[in-house]
Amino acid sequence: GNEVVEGTGVRPNSEGPGRGGTGRRIPRRTRLAGVITALLAAVLLAAGCSSSSSSSSGSTSTSAAAATSAPASGTGSTPATTGASPVASAAGTDVGLTATTMKVGIIADVNNPLVPGLFQDSVNAIKAWAAGVNASGGLAGRQVVVDFCDGQLNPNATTNCVIKACQNDFALVGTSANALEDLSDIDGCKNAQGKPIGIANLAAFAFVPEACDPDTYLLAGLGSYCATAKQAQPTSVVPVGDTRYLVAHNQGLHGIWLYDSDDPTFKLTVLPNLAAESNVGIKADGKGFYALSGAAPQSALTPFIQQVKASGSTFVYDDTTTANMVLLRREAQLQGVNSVKVWECNSGCYDPSFYKQGGATVNGTYAMLLELPYLSDYKVNPTLDKLITALGGVNNFNNNALDSFIEALLFQDAVNKAAATGTLNRQTLFTALNDEHSFTADGIVGPTNVGGRVGPTCEVLVQLQNGVWNRVDPVTPGTFDCSAANNATIKYAAS
Repeated sequence: GNEVVEGTGVRPNSEGPGRGGTGRRIPRRTRLAGVITALLAAVLLAAGCSSSSSSSSGSTSTSAAAATSAPASGTGSTPATTGASPVASAAGTDVGLTATTMKVGIIADVNNPLVPGLFQDSVNAIKAWAAGVNASGGLAGRQVVVDFCDGQLNPNATTNCVIKACQNDFALVGTSANALEDLSDIDGCKNAQGKPIGIANLAAFAFVPEACDPDTYLLAGLGSYCATAKQAQPTSVVPVGDTRYLVAHNQGLHGIWLYDSDDPTFKLTVLPNLAAESNVGIKADGKGFYALSGAAPQSALTPFIQQVKASGSTFVYDDTTTANMVLLRREAQLQGVNSVKVWECNSGCYDPSFYKQGGATVNGTYAMLLELPYLSDYKVNPTLDKLITALGGVNNFNNNALDSFIEALLFQDAVNKAAATGTLNRQTLFTALNDEHSFTADGIVGPTNVGGRVGPTCEVLVQLQNGVWNRVDPVTPGTFDCSAANNATIKYAAS
């Protein structure tokens, strides 16, 4: 069986990605081997995943604002986690770094035949960040230049982008590339002295094994899983704060969880999340956890809804794609299912397009976020407000763009810290990133131990109510539930 260990908070080298899974180093295998529907589903999943099953907690008590972070603290004109950049230029040169300029690369899938323009919003967010930094005097005395390279959902194109960045850029920032397959090009990247020290990859999202790569930095840390991945039962630390809240407010929940089957690596980090939720107090109906392609048509969802109907399930969680969640709700309505009290989706559903696709049928859907709910909270967070204003409003934004922007703020904070040592280069940047143990992105996320590969403890639960996404827990704008009980440790083998 799988062992659950009650935790009392985040600990070094622990994990905690958002739903959909992220992780950090393990021998890489080809993920996108020519299956178009699988690739499309993986793409849609990556475009917005992170939700309830990636945090941890083993308590069934309510998480109602148990511990909340302060509203966003950054109020300067430049988005930055430490305020304005140093006035003086720090000494040091390296690939992509001169005395006056700092070149950063962003690899994102934009032009492709499946979802044209897929991560264009992420590219726009990185460019807006750079423009804001430059308008305020630059970063470490240098003007930031953004090199965009289109991964095109193509492994070869993506590899070429990595090679190009290695040769021309100081770091990769906001990476949004589904087909990033060859980690050797990141880890073996040579600096200006010809030493293969690697290039920092600050990724908006990453799947195992990229997420386990030591040169990759993302908020959804999988340190615990990555350190134990070869064991019979790897140890994961996952977020379940949303589950604690839902169990406390809905007695006797029981139901099913759907997870994406299009990439075999998904289940490695997703299934421990789902199992931890079940252990918090949601009884599994039938098999409990069901694999499903994110590109499945509505007709393929009939057996799952029949299981829900037969069991009188009161809980359904869909961790595949936003479009799939819409179809699932429609199928439930078609079959007359009315027993479900809680419908929950991953954070990809937190987007105005979700209601546009599903209409009133998808009202009531919950989602857990590890970042501020940007649709409303940009009004109380100066850094986020400036970004969204620069981009022309929330309709030109999404969660993946927000994650890319957060990585840009992480990069900015690390550069400032590296520059403060007197010498700025790739090596001092790596040192600074590894020392990021309480990163908040100006209050857009709760304190996060990025350097320790520890996922966030702080969460926000939102619900779609009459077509509008509203906060449920905690309700105060700009705050998070940061209860230590939001993190649970589980030993689980995803067979």
